[in-house]
Parts: sequence; C-alpha cells; structure tokens
Amino acid sequence: MKKRQGITLLLFILGAASISFGMALKNIFPYSPAAGWILGTLLLLGNSFYTRRYLHRRSIKK
Repeated sequence: MKKRQGITLLLFILGAASISFGMALKNIFPYSPAAGWILGTLLLLGNSFYTRRYLHRRSIKK
C-alpha cells in the first residue's frame, strides 16, 4: 500500500512542478508555459487514472 501511495504522490508532485517550471521559464523559452501546462495536465490525468484503477481493483477484491 505504501508503494501505491508513493507513486500517487510522486505523480502529483511532478505534475505541479512541471506547471511551475513551465511558468518560471517563460522568459527563457517562449513555449515553456504551454509545455509545462500540457505535461502537468498529462501527469495529473495519469495520476487520476492510476488511482481510479487501484481503487477499482481494491473494491473488486472485497
């Protein structure tokens, strides 16, 4: 159970960090905010699907 929580937390932190880094680098790279938001959204969606799949499997086992 700890491993699954760690993966969820890691994906959440990476999603938030990619959005933050994209916004922080907007003066250096012109398309970094868009890339950061896209990558962050994909990571957060992946986190949601992973958590949903885990909860679905857990409810079937009960």
